[in-house]
Amino acid sequence: MIFPGIFIVSALIWGASAAAGELFNPWAEMRTPAPGPAQAIGGYAAGCLQGGVSILPDEGEAFQVMRKSRGRYFTHPRMHAFVNELAAEIRRRQFGTLLVGDLGQARGGPTTTGHSSHQSGLDGDFWFWLDSPANERRLSADEVENLSAISMLNEARSGVDSRRFKPKHVALLEYVSRQPEVARIFVHPHIKKALCESSEEAPWLSKVRPWWGHHYHFHVRLECPEGQPECTPQPPPAANPGCGAELDWWFSAEAAERARKAAEAARKLTAQQKLQRKLDKVPPRCQPLLGAVEG
Repeated sequence: MIFPGIFIVSALIWGASAAAGELFNPWAEMRTPAPGPAQAIGGYAAGCLQGGVSILPDEGEAFQVMRKSRGRYFTHPRMHAFVNELAAEIRRRQFGTLLVGDLGQARGGPTTTGHSSHQSGLDGDFWFWLDSPANERRLSADEVENLSAISMLNEARSGVDSRRFKPKHVALLEYVSRQPEVARIFVHPHIKKALCESSEEAPWLSKVRPWWGHHYHFHVRLECPEGQPECTPQPPPAANPGCGAELDWWFSAEAAERARKAAEAARKLTAQQKLQRKLDKVPPRCQPLLGAVEG
């Protein structure tokens, strides 16, 4: 049931907070999923989620949720099922306990800081950390909030650290890539390079896409589920391993310059401006979810 008055109040609070120079994100304020059938609405980086679910009730021996204070443990039911399936497969292979990072907010939408994606309930971050005390015991609440993830890169960041990035990681990424519902897997360019070298440019690598920053975790993106007309799909990746010139570009002077310019442009924006840019991209059809309550 939609109560327009609640949305109006949210808008007024947003205006007051913005005027006061404070960050206010109505999507981050939502603590419960929007009622109704599960629907991924809009795109991965400009969307929202109806009928989302929390993965916390299923947390146990197979997976643990990190950084719970962020409230980013909600997702589309299809991703919820994927998390359980992935955790079970990791346990079956005796790789340990899956550590789950950010999924999405209760009703999706943009986060106040961090991700531009993770908005429609179909994105999930999973730590590369498979060898750790976390795989031997239940983490404490303090560890969940403060335990650091481990980079798979060497100290010089010139490649992967073979003491950390192991065949089990390659096997895990291959398993994920072969799941039909998976659209993409994002990893650091050096990890993609290591996969190309160790897997002889196998066809399954086509879904594994290089992207800066993904050396502590891998990011899984699911396809739009069937019967979800409001979900905006991403064009499929090229049907090749992506190990040649496409990958070489990420280590080029052009790529470094593009990253430098992007970082410079970001530094010129205030936190308020960065958040507002994300909020402005949310499709109008998402706005009613901010005022939807159980009824």
